[in-house]
Amino acid sequence: MRYCSHCGKEINDEAVVCPACGCATENFNGQQKKDQPIIINNNNSASAAAAAAASNGRVRKKHSLLFDIIMICCTGGLWIIWMIIRPKYY
Repeated sequence: MRYCSHCGKEINDEAVVCPACGCATENFNGQQKKDQPIIINNNNSASAAAAAAASNGRVRKKHSLLFDIIMICCTGGLWIIWMIIRPKYY
């Protein structure tokens, strides 16, 4: 185990970038071959959600059509109630 030269966190000996701060280590250019890709894994919620949405090819809806219909009916019902009990100035 080594320590990151930028942030001082403990990192793996084979790490290409520091998982805490993302800075390149000495292995970034030293052990990489030209045809070998660099794989960087950031395990934060934003990248995990984007990867999950991209992996299955569709984006998950936040609510259903039934919820939309219920909300429209509630709004229309409140409007009808207001029209019945509103003050009339004639």
